[in-house]
Amino acid sequence: MKEIIAILALTFLNFTSYTHKCAVAKQKETDTIDEKKFQTLSKELLTNNSDDSLFMLIKKLDENYVKIIPPKNFEFVEITSQTEITTIEDFNADGKKDVLVNLKACGTGGCLAGLFLNQHVNYYKLAFLDYLKNPEYEKEKEGLWTIRSSEELEAYNPSKLKISVFKFNKVKYKYELDTTYIYHNIE
Repeated sequence: MKEIIAILALTFLNFTSYTHKCAVAKQKETDTIDEKKFQTLSKELLTNNSDDSLFMLIKKLDENYVKIIPPKNFEFVEITSQTEITTIEDFNADGKKDVLVNLKACGTGGCLAGLFLNQHVNYYKLAFLDYLKNPEYEKEKEGLWTIRSSEELEAYNPSKLKISVFKFNKVKYKYELDTTYIYHNIE
């Protein structure tokens, strides 16, 4: 009887060690994975993930392209299949690399940009989705990034600009419009 219990205990320890190694291997997955691994990983993680607000991003850095798989309850109104990575930085100062994407839906108001904050491996939370014109990104002293958008108030007159500044709201965990002002270049 003692031998059976010992064998069962040894089998259980080997199984838990194996599942721990698998979990660690998934945690260490790089941000860029091939399509076959992605399909397997996404099915497994989606079934184990209770948060329906996370987006899955597959980055193809060599092509400066990102594939975005939205959660079940979200649909992009204007998106093309040619999404382009604008920058990969730590926008919310949490130590994880976030992804700012140009969604290639452009018009007179600028191009649609989406900022995805890294939650775990390839899962991201959408923190910003708006049109940006002449965008600028600046890292502040506490590590948070500011997003600026500017547009001419008069056609072909860059001396008078409307500037919109978006900042990260830690409580709401998203970027919001912080300030809008008119810039006059008097020369």
